[in-house]
Order: sequence, then structure tokens, then C-alpha cells
Amino acid sequence: MTWLVTHVARRAPGSRGTMTNATELESPSPPDADDRTRDGSRPRLRGAGTPGLAVLAAAAVATPLTIDDTAVQYLIAYVVIMSLPALTLHLCMGIGGIFTLGQAALFGTGAYLGVVLMDRVSLDGVVALPLVGLAGALLGALMALVTLRVSDLYLALTTLAFGFIGENVVRNSDYLGGATGILGYRLNFAGRPLEDPRLLYWVGLGYGLMFMVIIASVRRSKIGRALMAGRESPIAARSIGIDTRRYRVLALALGGAFAAVAGGLYPAYALVLDPTVYGLDLTLAVLTIAIIGGLRSMPGVIGATILLTYFRNSAESFGVAPYVLLIYGAFVVLTLRFLPMGVAGLLGSPSLRLAVAHALRPFSGRGR
Repeated sequence: MTWLVTHVARRAPGSRGTMTNATELESPSPPDADDRTRDGSRPRLRGAGTPGLAVLAAAAVATPLTIDDTAVQYLIAYVVIMSLPALTLHLCMGIGGIFTLGQAALFGTGAYLGVVLMDRVSLDGVVALPLVGLAGALLGALMALVTLRVSDLYLALTTLAFGFIGENVVRNSDYLGGATGILGYRLNFAGRPLEDPRLLYWVGLGYGLMFMVIIASVRRSKIGRALMAGRESPIAARSIGIDTRRYRVLALALGGAFAAVAGGLYPAYALVLDPTVYGLDLTLAVLTIAIIGGLRSMPGVIGATILLTYFRNSAESFGVAPYVLLIYGAFVVLTLRFLPMGVAGLLGSPSLRLAVAHALRPFSGRGR
């Protein structure tokens, strides 16, 4: 784990920056000020309101209606749940350069708090899940405050310790089921059982789309530019007046909210909740997804979540179930060695685009 975090920190492109980059990112001018049209008007945001995005969203919403197999319905619900903590890494590590491994602590806290609120306090999920998100935001902010004076490897290990603390607390709590965990709980959302895989998928998809919109908005805002300035060079960012500590608290709080909501949805999928939800398995799985997909690419993270989650749940049918962790480790090592920006970085590289354009040139009619 220590080697992995250190290697990610060293291999992440842009880990060292210049004063110019930080100044440009913090500039109060609009994100696309340099792209104004000749008449001085701002161009429309790229991809905003395009029919393609609407079609993709509609297809995602309608996906469960086309699937009759309950096992597959639960699988796609699990994919959207896992996408939330993976997106927190995209926000914190990819955009903000904050090397946090506290996803298990946030996820596990959200899972237990969700069961307590929805089952024992009898709150509906419509009310309970936002409260779970608020608790996750507070825990994320606490992580940031505790780690204000550390960075990189020490930051990662300190946030990782929160998961060990949470696991120890629930193991020694009779109210939370102790080491055995909690069984037989009932979770409802809008008066319907949340254990329904289609409802679970739609709720998770709704929160996922909300989180993606927030991340996209943050990235184009002053907050996003400040986070990226701190990522490129914290010293340069502080020298031009950016309070990098304040933005770290904000990023970890926002990521913590949605990681906790994912945890609040997880018990409806697992049907049993025990302290292992705080374990390293979740952290390693999410970190693997983010590294392979590309920490700085939201589509890459989503694509890696779909493919790797399907692979892990279908490993037995492929006959490689005993070697899943070995295969994951090989993927991570190869990605860090040859694709430091992840698969998304490869697909978006100019050399690949040039090669594709050259290959398609005979069919374009321009080579004649």
C-alpha cells in the first residue's frame, strides 16, 4: 500500500508546477475567457445541452427496464454505488491532488448510519440519505482538519487510519451488532423497499448524476482552479494568496458526503452489514478503478467502474476467482508504469488521435 501511494504521487503528471500555471488557474476571469468569439460573447459550454448527453442519461435510466434477471439488476445497482466513492477520488486526487485513502471510513460510516436512521429510527430514505451525506461531509471535513499539516504519503496513511478506527468502534458496539453485524433490517425510500434492485439503481444513479454535475461545475469554477493550482504547486498557489487548506477541507467534505451516501445505499445491496465494510478491500478496489480509468478523467473513472466491477463479480464464471487480486495488482502496476494518466489518458492522447486519423484517411476521401 505504501509503495502504491508513493508511486501514484510521483507518477501523477503535473505534480510540480509553475507560478504561471497557478496564476492562470486562480484568475477570476471566466474559465473560457481566451475562447471568446470575435464579437466578445462567450461561447456555449462544450457539451452543454447536447442531444447526446440526453440520450445517454435516458439510456442509463431505462437500463433496468430492459433487464429481467434479478442478479444482473443487483450488479448494475452495485456498479452505480461503487461509482460514487470512485468519483470522490477523481475529485480529491485527480482535481485537487489530495492523496486520501479515507473512502472506507466514509463508506462504512454511511452504511451504519443509514441502517440506524432508516431501520431503527424509521426515517424514510428521502430524508435519511441527505442526513447520511451531511454526516459524511462532516467526517470528511474532520479528516481534512486533522491532516492540514501533512501531505502525500502521510496524508494517505492518516486518512486510511480513520477506517481502522471506525472498524474498531463498530466491532465493540453492541448497538451496532458487534463483530456479527446487523441482520434483518428494513430500508425504505419514498415508501418502497430499497432492496428492490431497480429502485436501488435509480436512487444511486440520481446521486451519481448529481455528483457528476457538481464535479463538472466545480472544475470550471474558481474553486476548481484553486484546487488545481494547489495540485500543481502548493507553494506557488499559497504565494498568490490561495488558501490551499481551506480548499482541501471543502474537497474532502464534498467527497465525503457522496462516499457516505454510497455507503448508505450499500446495505440494501448486501442485505447484511458487518465491520468488514471498513476494510481495505473497498479502498483498494476504488483506488484500482481510479488509477486504471485515469484519476483526472470522469468518463475514465466511470468506464473503469463498470468494467472492473463486472469483472470482479464475474470472475468465477471466467475461472479466475482465486486470482482476482493478482490480476488487479498487475493492472495497477502496468498502468502506473506505462499509462500514468490511465486508459483515458491513452484514448485522449494526440498520438492516438493522429494514428486513428491516419488510419481512416483512405476512407475520408481527402487522401485522393
